[in-house]
Amino acid sequence: MLITGQRSLSTVLRIILDFCLLINILALIALPWLLTALYKQPDLLAQLNPQPAQSVPDSRIDNEYPVDLPPSSYPFYLGFLYFSGFGTAWILLEGHLILRRLEKNEPFAAGQAGSFRRIAGAFALLTVTFAVKIVAYNTLLTLFCGCVFLLLALIALILSEVFRQAYAVKSENELTI
Repeated sequence: MLITGQRSLSTVLRIILDFCLLINILALIALPWLLTALYKQPDLLAQLNPQPAQSVPDSRIDNEYPVDLPPSSYPFYLGFLYFSGFGTAWILLEGHLILRRLEKNEPFAAGQAGSFRRIAGAFALLTVTFAVKIVAYNTLLTLFCGCVFLLLALIALILSEVFRQAYAVKSENELTI
């Protein structure tokens, strides 16, 4: 199977990314209703994590988070999830554009550097969003995700510069031929 071009691995990955983007947009549209349902029935997600009965109290880190969310946290979590969802949708959209260029066999097109720069901006938005959540409602997972998003923002900036330089070299070589 080809890596780039029509009917290639990049096409399959783009289709998967498009599906994820569609699910992301649908989740953003349904977010107020989903979050309201979760606040009304906090044990909705408990079905996803069945645990056997224990005679000893559970002292795991994930048990620190309250099972019932205080109603006053609803506006915060709604905003947090919207910012996170928009950042994720932004990354998925830019990934779609990058993979489209790969399907056209243009890995060093002018837009690649801009796409990676915008992805870095989206990861920076996610980093700031998670930093705000660390201040308001800190968990170990929130701290970990914030650090990962910061690293990914820096990696995307580096890739942006690499693709910018590759486009410059490619353009220069095309002029000499």
